[in-house]
Amino acid sequence: MGAQTSKVARKLPTKARPETLHNIPNESPSTIGSMANAASEIKTDFIEQESRDPQLHENLKSLGPVSIQPTITKMRPSDTMLKIMKQRKESEEKELRGHTVTEENMSIDSLFTLLEQRKRLQPGEMDKPEIRQALLQKYKIDEPTLNTLLKYYNTMAIMPPAIDDKEERRMSVWVTDKLDWEKQVRLVDQRNQAIKKARQEALKDNNRAKKEKEDGKEDQALKDLFDESY
Repeated sequence: MGAQTSKVARKLPTKARPETLHNIPNESPSTIGSMANAASEIKTDFIEQESRDPQLHENLKSLGPVSIQPTITKMRPSDTMLKIMKQRKESEEKELRGHTVTEENMSIDSLFTLLEQRKRLQPGEMDKPEIRQALLQKYKIDEPTLNTLLKYYNTMAIMPPAIDDKEERRMSVWVTDKLDWEKQVRLVDQRNQAIKKARQEALKDNNRAKKEKEDGKEDQALKDLFDESY
């Protein structure tokens, strides 16, 4: 311990430096905030006063109403594309009017139902007064219109496919009542049965000819065998 030197005692200043006295704030934070808000309000009022233009109304009156200048591209009534668009619009409107069901016309569904009903009636029932009167009231048409529809229009009556048609196509015929429909179906069935019977007979004849040919070969073989033995 005797070899160590003793520390020098720390001395603190007894007077404040002159430059520190200039940095001491003279106002508190709350006072500074209120002064800043007051300055901001004064500035806002000043800006609003500067933005006001007392001559604005007079200037607008002196300018008068705004005139819109015509566009560079002028509309030509004789333009071909305009005509095409107009014709297309008229065509679409006409088509829509044609598809609209009114009291003066009947829908496709109603016409289809009427003609299908005719095919399911017995012969002569369509000419009965009570049947025709019921149809006139149901479809809201007159007697001449009903006669024209039944005379010139009909729905297809599909027949069974013919067995000799590889594509199995079905023929459609005109029938006027239920009996006529059944008759047409019966004719197709009779034709199919005749074709089927003819095929069966042809198959039997083919088998018979084949058997006779085989029997002839056996007889010839036996004959040749006996001829060689002599």
